[in-house]
Amino acid sequence: MRNTPMRAAGYRRVSMREQVDGFSLSAQETNIRQYVQSQGWEMTEIYTDAGISAKKDSNRPALNRLLQDARSGKIDVIVVDKLDRFYRHLRGLLSALDALNEASVSFVSVQERLDFTTVWGKLTLTVLGTLAEVYIDNLRQETRKGKQQRARDGLWNGNIPYGYCRGQCSDCQELNGVGYCPRVGKENLGDGTRLIPHPLESQVIQRIFAWYAAGKESDASIARRLSTYVLDEGGALPRSRGIPGRPTTGGEIQKDLVRNWLTNIFYTGVIAYYGPASDGRQHDRHPQATYPGQHQALVSPEQFVQVQELRRMRGNSPLVSKKGNRSRVYLLSGLLRCGYCGRPMRGSNARQSHYYYRDSTNVESVRSCPQQNIKAEEIEGQFLAWLRSRLEDETALKALQSMEETRQQAESRYHRAQDLYLAGQLPKSTLDLEHLRYNRLEKTLDIGQGSDTMTTLLQMQKDLHSWEELEPLNRKRLFLLAAETAYIRDSVLIGVQLTSTLLPFAGKGVCNSGPDGVRTIGA
Repeated sequence: MRNTPMRAAGYRRVSMREQVDGFSLSAQETNIRQYVQSQGWEMTEIYTDAGISAKKDSNRPALNRLLQDARSGKIDVIVVDKLDRFYRHLRGLLSALDALNEASVSFVSVQERLDFTTVWGKLTLTVLGTLAEVYIDNLRQETRKGKQQRARDGLWNGNIPYGYCRGQCSDCQELNGVGYCPRVGKENLGDGTRLIPHPLESQVIQRIFAWYAAGKESDASIARRLSTYVLDEGGALPRSRGIPGRPTTGGEIQKDLVRNWLTNIFYTGVIAYYGPASDGRQHDRHPQATYPGQHQALVSPEQFVQVQELRRMRGNSPLVSKKGNRSRVYLLSGLLRCGYCGRPMRGSNARQSHYYYRDSTNVESVRSCPQQNIKAEEIEGQFLAWLRSRLEDETALKALQSMEETRQQAESRYHRAQDLYLAGQLPKSTLDLEHLRYNRLEKTLDIGQGSDTMTTLLQMQKDLHSWEELEPLNRKRLFLLAAETAYIRDSVLIGVQLTSTLLPFAGKGVCNSGPDGVRTIGA
C-alpha cells in the first residue's frame, strides 16, 4: 500500500491560433490543479508548450521533457485538462500511452473523465497499449508497402537527396534556393513531381566522385577541398543543406556528408529499397532491391562501382595522416596470412619510414607464433615477382585468346542464323540445331566467364607494365584480382590461393596443401 501521495505532473498547451482565439493556459492549469487536489496527490510541476501545435511530428520541448521525466521515475501520474492538449492524432496518443504504461506512469484527462490510476483504468491502459502496438505495426506495414511502390515507380522516399531539387525555379522553396542558386525566380526546369539535378549541388556530387575515383583523396580531404572550391555556375562556394522544418541554413560540408554521398547508389539513377531490418536498425545496410529511377544520373554505374571498390580496399586506413602526410597503403592487407598459424598478417609501422607486416597472433598476444615481422617492401616485392611470372605464361594466355576467338565465332554464327530465320531464308528446324550447338559450346567454354576473364587479364597485364605509374590503391586492386589468400613463412612467400581470374594459370608451379588443408599454388 502506498504511504506517500502520488507525484502528479500537469501538462497544458495552446497553439498560435488558439492563443489568438482566446483559449486560456490559466484555465487549463486551474482545472488540473483542482483535480490533483481532489485526489490528494502532490503537484510537482506544470509543463507548458505555448504557441505550439499538436499535429503529427511537431516539436514540443515541454512535452519531450515531461515524457523524459516520466521515464526517469520522477512522476507517478500525468494530468491534462483535455485529451487534445496532449495529442491530436491517434498514433501519437497511443504510442505515448504505451510508453507511460511501460514506465508505470498513469494518465488522467479531466474533461473526458479518463483516469488510468484506478483498477479499471489500468486495465484500459493495458488494452490501449496493445491496440497501439497492433495499430503501429499495421501502419508500419502499410507505410512500407507505399515506400516500396514508390521505389518501383522510380520515385524517391523521404527528403530529396542532396544534388537534386524539384525544378520549381519560379517559386523556389528549396533549402539551397533563395540567396544561393542562380536560377531562383527563372523559368521552371521541372513539373515538381520528378527530381532534376540542382544547378549547384549536382556539381558538388560529380566533383567528389571524380576526386575520390582518382585514388588520391579521402572523405576528409575532399571536405577540406570543397571549402575553397568555386562552383562553375553562380561562382559560389559549396554548402550543405539546412534541416527541413527548422530555420537553419547550410554550412560547410563535413566529411560525414561526403561519406554518405559517396555510398548513395541514388546518384547512378536508381532507387534503392531497403526494407525492414532484422536487428532493430531503421533499415538494412544493403538494399533488398533496386529499381530504375525517374531522375537523371549524376555519376555512371562504372564510376560508382570504382569508388566502392576503392573504399573497400582502403578499409579504415586514411589516405592522409593527421599530420597531413600521405599514409602508406599495405598492398597485401586482407590477403597475407601466417604460414604457421594461418592468422592474418597486419600492416604496421614501427618507426617513421619503416613498415612491416606483423602476425596478428603475436599482436593480440593470444598465443605465441614463431612468425617474425617482415618488411612490407620485401614481401610485397615477392608477391609482385610471383604475379609477373604467372602472367608471363604465354601458353595459358594463348589458350584464353583461342577460347575468346571460338566464342566470338560461335556467337556470330548463331546471330547470323537468327537473322536468316527472321528473313525467311532458314527453316525453324535449322535454327533450333544452331541454338543447340551454341548452348553446348557455351557450356564447354563457359563463354560468359571466358570473355570477362580475358578482359580482366589483359587489363592486369597492362597494369603490370605500368606498375611504377599506378596509384597505391590501384596496385592493391591488382593484387586482389590475382589472389584470394597468400601465405608467408618466416620471410618467404610459400603459397597463393588464386582467384577464378587466374585459374587458367594454375598449371604452372607445384600444388601444395596450405594451412588447414587449403589448396594453394606454390610460389
